[in-house]
Amino acid sequence: KYRVGLITIGFITLLFASNSPILRSAWESTSSAPPVLLINAAVSVVGLVGVIASSSFLNQIVTDPSVPENTSKDIKKSDNDLAARIIGQSVVAGTELGLWKFLGTTTNIYGLSQTSSDHGAFLIQLTTLIVPVVQGIMGVPIPKQIWAAIGMALGGVVIFTQDPNQSDCASLDGDILCALAAVFYATYDLRLFHWGKLVPTNELITTKMVTQSLLALGMLSVFGRQESLNFLSDSSADDLKLVGLVALWSGLAVNCVAPYLQVSGQQAVGPARAQILYASQPLWAAIMSFFLLGEACGIEGFSGGALFLMAMFLAATAENPDPNCPAKECEV
Repeated sequence: KYRVGLITIGFITLLFASNSPILRSAWESTSSAPPVLLINAAVSVVGLVGVIASSSFLNQIVTDPSVPENTSKDIKKSDNDLAARIIGQSVVAGTELGLWKFLGTTTNIYGLSQTSSDHGAFLIQLTTLIVPVVQGIMGVPIPKQIWAAIGMALGGVVIFTQDPNQSDCASLDGDILCALAAVFYATYDLRLFHWGKLVPTNELITTKMVTQSLLALGMLSVFGRQESLNFLSDSSADDLKLVGLVALWSGLAVNCVAPYLQVSGQQAVGPARAQILYASQPLWAAIMSFFLLGEACGIEGFSGGALFLMAMFLAATAENPDPNCPAKECEV
């Protein structure tokens, strides 16, 4: 189960890694920049349609970790939640996750519209530090080898962001927004670990995507309607085609398939260990950005990549999470 979880998280990492260069291409490869809120809404709606259309298929290939006999304590805790009793556990869970994902996705896209794909991917990986730190504060026993891997992964982030080859296409405002997105994504990962044990995956992800889509469409209609209409009417067919392809990939691969797999994969390995594999996203994103966008890396970039590889080796060779952990809060 643990090894399968590692493979699942590894595959998700590649999907997530593709998101930064794919989204960044909407501004790098078009003659007129598309509105951020239009991209955000399109990605969310495509993700929702994908979830509804493929849920029956994904349910057959993805293990649902919400097993009642393994979660009696969590269910009792949830039963004390007034909102969960009134409107249902899946609605509360999906709404909360949808809110965090909406905030993370919106902030991330705004950041990527102003900074390089490589910078965005690396800064978003501050989740590598945030998630285990929060778990440690909650009393979850995190092995020393995992902490060492986290430190090495963060070292890679710091070294990479010093790469002078990125200075022409990066900005401080964009970097700050991507770092803020990391906070929202980390919160999403932690809450997903909690709700994934209590709510069936299909209900959880569908409700999450409904919430995320409604919020994205609402924000578009209030703050970006006219700008989006102008873009759609004035842009060339090539620009519209590229924006459509970006929305399809980010919506289907990153916001539909990946969240389904993430529920079971993260339950198997735990949020802290999953972050180590997620931490390799910037390395893969840098490779993709080189081929798709021509973003180059210098010595600092390659050094950061080497640290990531070492961090992944440490994480892969750490002892498996204890399924019979006696602590009140455990890794899995």
